[in-house]
Amino acid sequence: MPEPGMISFLKGMIHPVMCAVCGRGCGQFLCPDCSSGILPIDINRCCWYCGTPLLSSGAREGICSSCREPGLNFTRHRSYTFYSGNMKRIIKKFKYSKIYGLDNALAGFLHKTYRKYFIRESIDYIETVPGEHTKKLTKKFSKIVKIPFKGNIIKIRDTRRQSGLDLGARKINILDAFKLRNCLIYRDKNILILDDVWTTGSTLKEICRVVRCGGARKVFLLTLARGA
Repeated sequence: MPEPGMISFLKGMIHPVMCAVCGRGCGQFLCPDCSSGILPIDINRCCWYCGTPLLSSGAREGICSSCREPGLNFTRHRSYTFYSGNMKRIIKKFKYSKIYGLDNALAGFLHKTYRKYFIRESIDYIETVPGEHTKKLTKKFSKIVKIPFKGNIIKIRDTRRQSGLDLGARKINILDAFKLRNCLIYRDKNILILDDVWTTGSTLKEICRVVRCGGARKVFLLTLARGA
């Protein structure tokens, strides 16, 4: 019987790995050319807390109107880029087409953002919004940064898809949809929560509320992309 390495080699010869964006058989799920077109956000023009792009007229103290309201349950949120172009394409391929070979490239974008904004934070655990694709991505990222992924957040009821709902409906749709497996794990700990896209932030904000109720000291948010 052929060795496993030989089997992988032969499969690669018959079905070469193609870039998920341009379709070229380059041996990678995201080729260098398509990757180079995904540019990081200039955080100097964004809200210090949630990373929302600020207009000059709304940039009072570098904080958006939403984050000036009381009850903010997260410490800081950062995204690598905007949800458009090649990043939008690969997130859809990863999430809906289940091209999980993109996990290395996507975890790489998260790692760049982590090193820039969170490397000096004392983070105890990594978590994610419950979902098959987010779990795979978070496990990959956890191995890179060597911070344990607990999987302590679970979804306890069905919800409608958030896309297509307005802000008020999104908040109602997601309210009390999550809970903690173990309510004691987070006490006095710093948690980093990962997700693919921040649109209005309704889901992540609800999860942050649940995590803070579990006694977390600080809650940081890291996403691949955010709505413009």
